Amino acid sequence: MVTLRPSTAADLPFVTGLERRDDHVAAIGQWTDLEHLAAIQSPKREHWIIEFDGFPAGYLIAFDARAEGAGVYVKRLLVSEKDKGIGTLALARYLDHAFGDLGARFTWLTVREGNSRAQAVYRRLGFHRLDAAPELDRRLSTAAEAPAAGAFRMLLKASDWDLPGASLQP
Repeated sequence: MVTLRPSTAADLPFVTGLERRDDHVAAIGQWTDLEHLAAIQSPKREHWIIEFDGFPAGYLIAFDARAEGAGVYVKRLLVSEKDKGIGTLALARYLDHAFGDLGARFTWLTVREGNSRAQAVYRRLGFHRLDAAPELDRRLSTAAEAPAAGAFRMLLKASDWDLPGASLQP
């Protein structure tokens, strides 16, 4: 079973160790313990540990940008084991939280052009490529960040979320 729980400072060795694995270094930027701790402690960010059958299996970081009119931004999602559906199910559980508990109208993320595997997962969950109007693009960039070179945004509206995380299996 895949669950999410809030991260604590005690989780930092797991989180940074996962980030620094050879197979992850090229795919994700390296944050310091202080950056992760700031995300854990910030009221505008959510830092979650993904657990699979009760054991840490990854982490997810999201920014709450609803006050800025920019929805909820899923900044990072990293799992220790690929191709088991853990990341997909963890993201679905988070979307249940974002749309249900937080009342977000939309959730968005960025993905690299060459990361077809992640793009397929996001599309399966209902995300679509966002070619934003200039005003929305400005709000998203101001609230979180602009996409890096070679990346683009994908968005999922709450009204399109019809695949509750509880219905998915790993």
